[in-house]
Amino acid sequence: MLKVAIMGAFLLLVAFILWVAGVHYNEALLTVGFGTLAIVAFFLGWMFPGTHRIGAPIWKFAMTLTGYSLAAALIGALFIIMHWPGGDKMMIIGAGCLAVCAIAWIVYLLYYKKNKDIQIFEEEENN
Repeated sequence: MLKVAIMGAFLLLVAFILWVAGVHYNEALLTVGFGTLAIVAFFLGWMFPGTHRIGAPIWKFAMTLTGYSLAAALIGALFIIMHWPGGDKMMIIGAGCLAVCAIAWIVYLLYYKKNKDIQIFEEEENN
């Protein structure tokens, strides 16, 4: 999954360099790069809570929502760059959800540092 994310970021970097250089028709690279990163973010939001042992169900939901909102923000950015309709709405929804999740994580981690008895991730039992 990390290799796919690196490939998407590389495609975005190449598309940006071509755009700065004034080369036309780099929209395909933008579309593939943003699409790849959005798919990776979506699947990370879907897979991460199942592969990591997270204590409270609300944090499983928060991690899933973070992945989905990151995917929506990436697709919204693609729509805005390409001047397609609906990009502003997707960007507002994705960035708004990301902001809410980030604030929730920061508050939780600050509370966690004060109360050591609360655990974000469940400890594995050693037999």
